[in-house]
Amino acid sequence: MGHIIMPAFAFRSALSEDSGVRSGFALSEADMLAHLPANHHLRERLISDEVLRLGSDDYAEAVGDLLFALGATPKPGMPTLGMRLMALLGGDWRSQFALDELLTIEAVANHYLRLRNQNDDEQAAIFAELKAMVDGKAGVFDALIEAMTHDLAFNPHFTRDVANADMVALSALFASEQLPADGAQYFDQRFINYLGSQPDKLGDIHWRQFEGLTAEWFQRSGYDVELGPGRNDGSVDLRLWHRGAQPGAPPAVIVQCKRQKQKVERVVVKALYADMLEERAGAGLVVTTSDISPGAAKDVRARAYPITTANRKQVQDWIQAMRKPHAGIVSDLIG
Repeated sequence: MGHIIMPAFAFRSALSEDSGVRSGFALSEADMLAHLPANHHLRERLISDEVLRLGSDDYAEAVGDLLFALGATPKPGMPTLGMRLMALLGGDWRSQFALDELLTIEAVANHYLRLRNQNDDEQAAIFAELKAMVDGKAGVFDALIEAMTHDLAFNPHFTRDVANADMVALSALFASEQLPADGAQYFDQRFINYLGSQPDKLGDIHWRQFEGLTAEWFQRSGYDVELGPGRNDGSVDLRLWHRGAQPGAPPAVIVQCKRQKQKVERVVVKALYADMLEERAGAGLVVTTSDISPGAAKDVRARAYPITTANRKQVQDWIQAMRKPHAGIVSDLIG
């Protein structure tokens, strides 16, 4: 294992860059330190003014811990390529290989990745050799490609260049009204992954991002979605139609989003019901980072309002269902 020697401030900068570019976030050093676990063995050393000597594998583990905290990977740490392959194959890997065979494949695959990272002309021959080593073993080649892709994307031992335009500021989740410009997407997958790893941050996100998150869930659930402008929207945040609804048909559901700590009061429910009547909507839904108040729930029952609530727990379940830890930054790097 090699070692890296540099001042603590340089390590902080490097960790911010390496974890940021591999998660798709533009991270400040403050962002990086905020997501390094409080009990992490490197924390005290990183915030010092000392010259540090770290093992390269120790550094890679720290990047992996940050990627997990940012939602980009499903587990902390930096697994070896062989570990990634074994995880993808599951218990079946033992029926496919002896351990020494797997270690040989791992060594050749690591050699290929180093050549590829250096744009070496020999890489094609090594790739062909690697493919021949797993030929005839069902599913192994695809799993190996996936393991190598993840290693190339996340391991700081490999150079990773991502254009600044492809990065998103983590702070935007909490401070920006700007939603993705892509009409097919209402909420950035990287933010979904992040909230899946940091569920306690849900109540802190910007109210407009919360509307985008809700719209994203219903679009993925098969609805046609109309997201309101955010401001001056007449209190209706989203309108939902079942796919294939006739143009001009009333919404199947109208949605009011409430990103707030206090419980949703009766006045919100009554206003939503009035909007339903005006738009001839089939149902109403309150989506909140809190819950509905007892008084509001009593009104819904007593007056038989066709209104339901998705509370904080339900929204967190949506996030987990949409979470794709390797998505948002990993593309088809190998092939």
